Amino acid sequence: MADRVYLFGDVDEIKEFVFETSSLPQVRGGSRLLQDCEAEIRSRYGDGVVYCAGGTFLLKVPAVSAETVKAELERLYRERTLSATVTIVWEEGSPVEPGPAGQLLDRWAGRLQRAAAGHDDSFGLRMAALAARMREAKTMPRSAPFFEAWPFGRRCQRCGKRMAVSREPVEDARWLCLVCQHRDRAGRGGRERIYGQDVRGRFNQCFWHRYGQEFSAQQPEDLGSLVAGARRDYLAFLYADGNDIGRLLQRARNEGQYKAISDALTEATRDALYDALKETCGAALRDQEYWPFDIVNVGGDDVIVLAQAGYAWDLAVRFLKGFEEKVNGRLSGVLGGPLPGKVTASCGIAIADARYPLRYLERLATSVLKTAKDLAKAEPTSSSALSFLWLPTPVAVDTAEALLSGYRLVTIGKSSVTLAARPYTLEQASRLSELVREVVLWPRGLRQRWAEALLAGVMPSTALIAYDIARQNPARQGRLQRTIRGLADLIGRDGVGSSLEPPVWASIDAGGGQPTWKTALFDALELAELYSTRPDAPAEEDEQ
Repeated sequence: MADRVYLFGDVDEIKEFVFETSSLPQVRGGSRLLQDCEAEIRSRYGDGVVYCAGGTFLLKVPAVSAETVKAELERLYRERTLSATVTIVWEEGSPVEPGPAGQLLDRWAGRLQRAAAGHDDSFGLRMAALAARMREAKTMPRSAPFFEAWPFGRRCQRCGKRMAVSREPVEDARWLCLVCQHRDRAGRGGRERIYGQDVRGRFNQCFWHRYGQEFSAQQPEDLGSLVAGARRDYLAFLYADGNDIGRLLQRARNEGQYKAISDALTEATRDALYDALKETCGAALRDQEYWPFDIVNVGGDDVIVLAQAGYAWDLAVRFLKGFEEKVNGRLSGVLGGPLPGKVTASCGIAIADARYPLRYLERLATSVLKTAKDLAKAEPTSSSALSFLWLPTPVAVDTAEALLSGYRLVTIGKSSVTLAARPYTLEQASRLSELVREVVLWPRGLRQRWAEALLAGVMPSTALIAYDIARQNPARQGRLQRTIRGLADLIGRDGVGSSLEPPVWASIDAGGGQPTWKTALFDALELAELYSTRPDAPAEEDEQ
């Protein structure tokens, strides 16, 4: 057996731990506790740490100590978080010398490890083998900390799962269980005085160190104060993640290059997010009482931000632009030349009332992110992608597919009709942002009337919109027509049969002789409605 082996760990159901409740202090606390574990790993294992961020770590440890290190790390997470668990695997058997198949893992991990044995430059294959081991380990039953809950005892008023032991240190305090109390204390503590105010959360502190001297807004204490400056209490859960980053990391020829790629990704992602927040929310940070966002996590290429709904789309677009620019620039330097393909990311945004449970909002955002990743994968040229889902009224659903199906109207003959053109590539989304700024100026009555008309189908909506445009003065007619044509260009007008005027709908050949009518206008109307909730949104025009 080799003297040193790679040990790979990943926190189980990390988002379930962080978003178990909808209390902002507990969300911050859950994130902080996990970061404390990572800080302890970096301190304890020093130069043996290859990567450690976002709930994942890769260490190089003596082979004889692997089992001991695994037990130490499991105990670390159990003691620091009280309820989070971690799955850990390492290279068992020689990573470079072939052996009988029976001595190695069967299935994919074993095949990869045997393949690595035949290559001098086998670091990438060793990482792939570890990742395969991790996937297999995640499918195995595992134990979790158990907290007895008596049927006649007081339950925690945050999670509703465990027995309550104490109350929150605020007015109108709720009863908390031991785990929620631990998260709550971590979230309310850890303050750092930066430019005259107490800031909680390491990523928030890092942002405020960088830009806080330019602004005066206070950090929100809870979700209510986070959305306090908005005209309507809608909260956006923004979840972004790099595309095909695993394949990029497999290009690393050695441990040093792997670490350099990981560090470049982490630094570029963080810089892209902080710059996007400043550009998007700068006016609110100067003029409003509270920040309109809270940074939950920036781990590697993974980003989670809670924000006022009106800022979410612009924030996502600016972040993805910065991500592409900064990540590709830094990686070219790390790898010593241009990349074979552009590194991109995807973003999913879920929007609902601020009282909507965060655990459901997180699942919706994850589901929306998947649709964006599917588009990014299907694009012939590398492109970032993003999508969104808005719940104007609460719905007890935690997958986007069921909700997005509501945008598909009843099929008419051989044609299908869909109200949503999402997801969008980054180029399309950037253009859509510009068009939304035009749509938000339209009279709200006009926006609502057109949204209702689109629900009626292709021909009725086209007729009503054409009639409404004809009623406007020449200047407004021109603006409306240019905006509608701009939206049509987002999805193309290479239709089946003649194009309609105005081009609200585009007929797309979906294959098999089944044309699909799509419109980007409904997406623009929803985004404009959300944009209008921003405190700095422009006044709408009067209806004629």
